[in-house]
Amino acid sequence: MSKKVYIIPCSGMGKVYGSICRQAAYRVVNDLKPGKTAIECLPLIVKGKKEVVDELKKSKVITLDGCTAMCAYYDVSKVIEEPDAHFLSTSIVMENRDLKPEADIYPLGENANALMEIFAKQVAEKVGELLDEQQ
Repeated sequence: MSKKVYIIPCSGMGKVYGSICRQAAYRVVNDLKPGKTAIECLPLIVKGKKEVVDELKKSKVITLDGCTAMCAYYDVSKVIEEPDAHFLSTSIVMENRDLKPEADIYPLGENANALMEIFAKQVAEKVGELLDEQQ
């Protein structure tokens, strides 16, 4: 089993919720859990690129989706069975109604950025659980 957790964000374009997912993935990989996490390209997974699929099959995987179509979750599930964890960025918005995200997809607005930080921290916490890190 690989010692890295792969985070697969959705590729949703044109909506702030997909941008929140992608930015949260980068935040986790680059700042919150560097060296313990990596991002993999969803289109390569869908295409079935052997090296990518083989690595994911021996690793822990978290999918991040920006809408209820849950493309990352379903596409990954077709290739490696069920991910170890799944997060939906719209759930963060529902839990934090005072932070209505701006429509800007890049750069994220102030509220959307705050939501992304909350989302990234939840994902990072799950990474710790999956790697059985002591708190």
